[in-house]
Amino acid sequence: MTSSQMDARLLPYIHATSEADSDRVLNALVSECVAPVIKQVIRSKLHVYFDHEGRSSSSPDAEDLYGETLLELLVRLKECKESPDDKSIGNLRSYAAVVSYHTCYEYLRLKYPQRHNLKNKLRYMLTRQPGLAVWENESGDLLSGFSKWRETSDTRTSSDRLQQLLDDPHAALESIQARGDLERLKLSDLAGAVFNHTGHPIELDELVGIVARLSGIKDRPMESITGDDDPEPFAHAAVRGADLSEEVDQRLFLKWLWEEICRLPVRQRMALLLNLRDEQGGGVAGLLPITGIATVRQIAAALEIADEEFAGLWPRLPLDDASIAALLGVTRQQVINLRKCARERLGRRMKAIDGKKQ
Repeated sequence: MTSSQMDARLLPYIHATSEADSDRVLNALVSECVAPVIKQVIRSKLHVYFDHEGRSSSSPDAEDLYGETLLELLVRLKECKESPDDKSIGNLRSYAAVVSYHTCYEYLRLKYPQRHNLKNKLRYMLTRQPGLAVWENESGDLLSGFSKWRETSDTRTSSDRLQQLLDDPHAALESIQARGDLERLKLSDLAGAVFNHTGHPIELDELVGIVARLSGIKDRPMESITGDDDPEPFAHAAVRGADLSEEVDQRLFLKWLWEEICRLPVRQRMALLLNLRDEQGGGVAGLLPITGIATVRQIAAALEIADEEFAGLWPRLPLDDASIAALLGVTRQQVINLRKCARERLGRRMKAIDGKKQ
């Protein structure tokens, strides 16, 4: 990206020659463009409210997140002013949103690891399970439900039946519980039961909370793991031994695959990773953040794509060959050839590793 592709809102700041002018323009950018985006993202993710100075009386953590995000963006804007050709920002609002979402993502991942992992699994499942879907409404909130609901004129996201689930999901779904243990149902079955009960879309975060309670998932303070209230902290792992083994194997394979893909030439990386699919044709790239192998930002860096540009590509993965060809400026057949070379190299590496094991 060159300075000619710079967001026009940044140009007065980039061209300001005196420190006083730079500070004046920067303060205006923050108050009019950057701060509202940060507050909106944190408000939607943490369900908190800010005053005009960025304070939140209900959540000190939200204030810290606001300050951390703002500081990161101010550093980035300073770099942009010092080196506009190398550090250009094409869309300031989009970039601010990407940084804000990343900050919230890391905060929630660390504070609520089990819930955060469940949310990632649910989101991935909803994009792959036929008949189910997750989508963004006009307000930017993530909704979940049956895929047919995306096109309906019914925009309800709350009701008495939803409130029943939020208050006591086991009681609300007692008819299903009578046919089997809810904790043993697959995520897709639990989600379907929730949607059947509400009869309308619900916010993804609410679905996460309901499914967490139905599945017995609960984040606990780290210090209580070895407390007297749970004398056998590792007993639960034995029950899920087979599942854990499969998860470990999948994680190790994905870690190896990611490392090998990063060693490929960049055009082979793009041809392979942007089109990487599982046996059902679903995108595999979405598994990397879910399993902790690589963040969305790390994937963007490996593909040498700017964060804000990759944020627009992410929901569309896997891309078809024509789209990848347009990104690379090559023909569709060249994309196929690049991916073939990448797969052949990965195949040779896999054979080499298998040979060492024997």
